[in-house]
Amino acid sequence: MKKLIIILFLIMNIFAYTQKCNYLAAVNAENLKQVGKFKLLIKNSDDKSFKIPKEINFCNMRVTELELYNEKTQSFEAFSLAKKDIDCFTYKDKSISLKPGQTYIYDVNIKSDFEVLQSSKFFEAFNDKKYRFKISFSLDSYDECGDSNTLVTDWIYKN
Repeated sequence: MKKLIIILFLIMNIFAYTQKCNYLAAVNAENLKQVGKFKLLIKNSDDKSFKIPKEINFCNMRVTELELYNEKTQSFEAFSLAKKDIDCFTYKDKSISLKPGQTYIYDVNIKSDFEVLQSSKFFEAFNDKKYRFKISFSLDSYDECGDSNTLVTDWIYKN
């Protein structure tokens, strides 16, 4: 009987850690060049609620890839990302519950975030250049979403 209970407990743990949250993410970057902001939409397409951060900024966001457009080769080329220490100890991350079918829209100010994540005046220095980037952030609960708790956007294009 003890063996059966242990096996059932292990199976329940495996099932619990293979949970996945289903969501759709979309980016509206039409004002990115002018104001340095874009909208990130996340829609819960699951049948259960899960938690997401109330806001996205440099403390819970990472630029995972950044590529500059090379006019000579007519292609995007990888740009090295700065490795900076960012103090987020005073940042209080608040979350909300995203119900099934509900959409939440983030206003992301990538202009100010790039200044922190990359270098000051990054946005202005590369204002006339074409580039693209991907950002990632974690949904609030690994317990609820397992490995699917990290959202990575498609390419976001500037210019």
